Amino acid sequence: MAGNERYRYPGVFTSEVPMGGEPLQPAGSAASAFIGTAEWGPMNTPTLVTSWADFVRKFGNDFVNGYLAYGARDFFRMGGQRLYVVRTCHYSDITEEATLTAVKAVVEVTDGEATPTTLMTFTAKYYGTYGNDLSIQIANVDSENDNFDVYVIRTIGTKTRVVERFLDMSLDSTSDFFVEDVMNDHATKKSTLVTVAVDDDSVLPTASTNVMLLGFDGLGSIADADYYGDPASETGLYALDRVNECLSIVHPGITAAAVMTNGQTYVNTRMARKGIDVYVMDLPLGYTPQEAYEWVAENLQSNGNEAIYYPWVVEGTTNKPTAPYMCGIYAQNDWDYGVWAAPAGVKYPLPITELAHECSLGEGQLLNPVGINVIAQFPFEGFLPWGVRTLDVHTHFRYLNVRRFVNVIKKTLQDGGLQFVFELNAPATWRRVEDTAAMLLMYYHSLGAFAGKTPEESFYVKCDATTNPDELVDQGIMTCVVGICPVKPAEFIEFEVQLFNTGDLPMAESAQES
Repeated sequence: MAGNERYRYPGVFTSEVPMGGEPLQPAGSAASAFIGTAEWGPMNTPTLVTSWADFVRKFGNDFVNGYLAYGARDFFRMGGQRLYVVRTCHYSDITEEATLTAVKAVVEVTDGEATPTTLMTFTAKYYGTYGNDLSIQIANVDSENDNFDVYVIRTIGTKTRVVERFLDMSLDSTSDFFVEDVMNDHATKKSTLVTVAVDDDSVLPTASTNVMLLGFDGLGSIADADYYGDPASETGLYALDRVNECLSIVHPGITAAAVMTNGQTYVNTRMARKGIDVYVMDLPLGYTPQEAYEWVAENLQSNGNEAIYYPWVVEGTTNKPTAPYMCGIYAQNDWDYGVWAAPAGVKYPLPITELAHECSLGEGQLLNPVGINVIAQFPFEGFLPWGVRTLDVHTHFRYLNVRRFVNVIKKTLQDGGLQFVFELNAPATWRRVEDTAAMLLMYYHSLGAFAGKTPEESFYVKCDATTNPDELVDQGIMTCVVGICPVKPAEFIEFEVQLFNTGDLPMAESAQES
């Protein structure tokens, strides 16, 4: 509709008038986020990695300190495609990001004189001891052209190799080859391992090899709070406030009660995430089923935004947490069948050699009703995820696929609904909002995401005068009610075998009549 100022002078005007609903882009569901310690990489920055090789490039492959590397590898092995990694370390005050105890390795390059002058300071790009494996070699110093070459060398064990080369560098800030500009900021040639600061440009450096020192991982006193973080410093879980996706969040291998309860609290109450995530957990390694049952009852809440798996799995001789495998399965399930399908069963055998504890039938009957999902072994099928429940077993959110599907719908409506903020709170807008939500749900209905055979049996959307009475409109509130009938998994398959006398079969009678 045109505005009142348009018609103050004669002329011909054109305009575009939106009719009906808007086709919303459905939110993704397959992304996960892992929080843990790593060999190198950005600290407390949610960093997207899209393959195991990408993870190694950005965070290393430390299989000694923690389970983050194991978890990332298993996530991608099972079909994961998008993983946000948050690296952490110990903080002397978790509310202050600057109090991290990790240190970057550093080395000074001098002019080589008896009383040396520092010309450049090289600093590892990331915190950690990985920087202590680096050396800076200055070579091919050319006094006529005032330039030199810089080689970044990495030593692992007895093997030493050049990993980066920067040729014809200069200390002159006006040069196209100014060492700071090239190594720190160049779009395609900058170093991925170190940064450099020029301290004195009066003379050239001498040819030398300079070992970087003092790098520290900050893991010695790492505590539970370092994993779950703090909102003020945006550390730990709260670094994920910057991610605009539905996430399955894991602390790989971290089973402290304080970490897990804070994980649950984050996905349930954090306004920045708006209730669109699930928190995926493992129970402490070595627990018996009864101990697992009691531990969950004593420590965790049943909110329906979580999934918990038992037991840990064994690959070769290594005990590993199950949750990272399952997040990869979620991603593969969403790709093959849809987020509304149950990520469990014979479709998803785990590539493991044994279980840390093999549950009996009775032990499974203890755990499944309270929402602890068991990994079970079956002849000829292998090791299978044999549960798809949340801890909220007494509500509509008993099943994890229902919870994740609802989260995706909420996220899509939240993002797509922004276009209606400040629109007129009147019938014309209500119809557009209603049509927009209905188009989204019709899309999911076409994919088989709902239990009903027809749209009318599957969902409804209502945005009219009954949902928007005058008292709410006067407060600037517009309400659109959405109802859905999601599909639920068939947990218990029963075949009833009936016995009949000869000639009494219902099928035989039907055949005779025909």
